[in-house]
Amino acid sequence: MFPKPVSDSTLRRVLEAVDGPVAARIERVRAVTRRVVWTGLALRPAGFPWISVCGRELTGWYVLDLDATVVTCTSSKKGAAGTFMGTWGHHPLGAWVANTRECVAMLLRPGNAAANDVADHKTVLAAALRQLALPLWSKLLIRIDGAAFSHDVLDHLQHLTTSRRRVRWVTGWAIHTAEGGDRAAARGGVDGRAAAGRRDPRDQRPRRRHGLLPVRRAHRGA
Repeated sequence: MFPKPVSDSTLRRVLEAVDGPVAARIERVRAVTRRVVWTGLALRPAGFPWISVCGRELTGWYVLDLDATVVTCTSSKKGAAGTFMGTWGHHPLGAWVANTRECVAMLLRPGNAAANDVADHKTVLAAALRQLALPLWSKLLIRIDGAAFSHDVLDHLQHLTTSRRRVRWVTGWAIHTAEGGDRAAARGGVDGRAAAGRRDPRDQRPRRRHGLLPVRRAHRGA
């Protein structure tokens, strides 16, 4: 933001001026800038950076990773609280583009925020999708670890596909219940095949999904 380091008070005054409308304008500018940068990446000799999983290059797939991270602090800062790891601090939820290693969305949350909060995942997903400079008829792979075990999150992921965007997803765990059976495994992997086998419906413990693609932890960031 500044060509030279500034004082803490100056930086604080600048951040205090960023209200809701200003933050929305900054978000739009970030999206426009990212579109220009991604166009330049696609036009270079090496092309856009596609990622490889298990030796297979996912050409044409934009990969979005969602993950929460713990940011510790040593004082009673705003929003600081006890975390599930036994530390004190914050528990933000972010989204990263694996292709370019960019953090495209970050939701600041108190330290005691739930890792699998459905509303928070939907908020971060919406913010991340607004930042992605995807071409028409794009293909998007969304990866979330065990925090996406909620059926509400899985149902939301399943309905992200549109007439111009093909969305596939993979999560770390699938939930099997007497009512839902393998509902959580309705869709997974790049080709959309079910990724979890059947179990005894009385066993409601989570089970690691074995899909076409393994789950990779998202890039951590503050």
